[in-house]
Amino acid sequence: MNDLDQTWLERAAVVVSERLPDVTSLLVSRRGHLAFERYFGIRKDEPQDTQSVTKSLVSLVLGVAVERGVLSVDQPILQNWSYAASVVNDPRWHQVTVGHLLTMTSGLPSEMTDPVYDDAWFLNADPLQFTLEQTLQSEPGEAFHYSNAGTHLLGALLAHTVKQSLDDFAQQVLLTPLGIPRRPWGKDAQGRVWGSGTLHLTPREMLRIGQLVLQEGSWQGKSVLPAAWISQMTCLRSEGYTFMEGLPGYGWLWWLPGPDETPGFYATGYGGQYIAVFPALDLVVVMTGQVSDHPNHRHVIAELARHMSASEAAQLK
Repeated sequence: MNDLDQTWLERAAVVVSERLPDVTSLLVSRRGHLAFERYFGIRKDEPQDTQSVTKSLVSLVLGVAVERGVLSVDQPILQNWSYAASVVNDPRWHQVTVGHLLTMTSGLPSEMTDPVYDDAWFLNADPLQFTLEQTLQSEPGEAFHYSNAGTHLLGALLAHTVKQSLDDFAQQVLLTPLGIPRRPWGKDAQGRVWGSGTLHLTPREMLRIGQLVLQEGSWQGKSVLPAAWISQMTCLRSEGYTFMEGLPGYGWLWWLPGPDETPGFYATGYGGQYIAVFPALDLVVVMTGQVSDHPNHRHVIAELARHMSASEAAQLK
């Protein structure tokens, strides 16, 4: 019994189909069961470009490396990485830790507010070297600057540390245990897998990721991710950019809603890619959208969570 208001969901699907033409899927899981599933212009088995949802998955697999003791959140990123240490010019790079990259507080500039820098980084013949050569805009830990380059750097550090490519490690410790086959995942000009985005997953596979997080790292009775990491990953760590998703809080590469919304956490990506997890409701919601600039549709998820919260509160009276 999933206790979902199917009538409300059907109405929401109609609203999506009639008023939100850029949405491509809406899936809802309640108490571990797929309770609602609609597609708009795509097949259910068609992998979607998750964009920056990829970042949140990088955080998940990093948790495995931390549990194994090969990395720590407080570790300086240049420690035991001679290549990176030989490239930096700004001495403050020696203060940048894994935690700073997880919270977007390394001091790197943000591509969101500087499209010229964004192109210069993304199109560079060696985006990793380009990133390490940057002069930091603020002291490490001082300010939030949403950084694609920083997460790509984190993915490269993880790959260097575990001595596997990022996609191989993620496949081994996260995707294969969830029954997800190898999917397209882009690489930079040097052949490094983009830590910042481009992993393709079907909406149902995205739902599995969310369910794994909801279940504190457990899948079909087996521990895939450390529960302690998920708990720490979804704590408020810094204040993010509300203009991006209307989500003011940031954890370790996961977004948190404000006090007026239902408590939970989100993995988000450009174009309306979402994995939303609401532990108190035992609820996971996935939405995908066209990878283009169009009106935000996260309000559909927020309204669903709010509707469910109100329904449960009414039942307790």
